[in-house]
Amino acid sequence: MDKEMGKLDVKSIFHPKWWLIVVGAIFTIIALLTFMNGEESAKTAWGDDYTANDVFYEKAWSSNVLWVAIIALASGFLIEGRALSIIAMAVSGGFILSFILQNLANGDLGYGYLEPANAAPGMVAAAGLLLSGYLHLEDE
Repeated sequence: MDKEMGKLDVKSIFHPKWWLIVVGAIFTIIALLTFMNGEESAKTAWGDDYTANDVFYEKAWSSNVLWVAIIALASGFLIEGRALSIIAMAVSGGFILSFILQNLANGDLGYGYLEPANAAPGMVAAAGLLLSGYLHLEDE
């Protein structure tokens, strides 16, 4: 076990191993629930007048979140040192970039998952994961 993990300071709280495992596990669950409840996801995203295409879109999007979440989860268990920090920053940086691009594409469509209350948990997780990788970038 990493000797830094016994201390309670910013660097130990933001350890990429645990952030990757926790964020990966949470997003795996969210992706599976979104896929299984495609109609409700489409309703949240597009309102009561959603279509079958909207349901497909939400299910397809959740399958994209799923594979990234599994990579994050597996990385937390299997990778150590600097490589772990780089993976944490890459996963979170990719998520943040994706979020920015989604907002640009959304324009004034009113996509529900980009509303602040829906988007905040994912952005907080991404920011924490990015910080965890950065703080441990020089770890061996």
